[in-house]
Amino acid sequence: MMARQFEKEIIPLCNELKIGFVAFSPLAGGFLSGKITSKSTFEGFDARRVINRYEEKNMLANEPLLDLLNSFARKKAATPAQISLASMLQKNQNMVAIPGAKKLNMIKENFDGSEISFTDEEFKLLDDEISKIPIFGNRRDEDIAKLRDLISMDSRS
Repeated sequence: MMARQFEKEIIPLCNELKIGFVAFSPLAGGFLSGKITSKSTFEGFDARRVINRYEEKNMLANEPLLDLLNSFARKKAATPAQISLASMLQKNQNMVAIPGAKKLNMIKENFDGSEISFTDEEFKLLDDEISKIPIFGNRRDEDIAKLRDLISMDSRS
């Protein structure tokens, strides 16, 4: 939902060829669930330490997306995480999402998201609204490489 660059060519081709597509971090490291905020801090091996999408200014700038998910969640008696996962699964027939979960209740919440469906009108509205929201920050391989250096420095301290 925050990395939509695959939706134009890659996912349609996967659907056409009946090839699965694995959505890595579909809840954006907890941001789309509302479980992390601009005030969250990350330590140790947590890759969010070095990904600029998780910098305070970018998380604040991305809050309109979470607000939209919360709005749809209230209408569906669901959570923003469930709306995010359900929309992803409805949009892409061969998609497999791998949401993170640290507690049993998170696993249940994610699983229950598969029970949510949207009418064609609801789905179009959600998708149209998402496409209007600019996303700030990104996840680059170079940033992940920085994590190794940070961990190395931490272990020397």
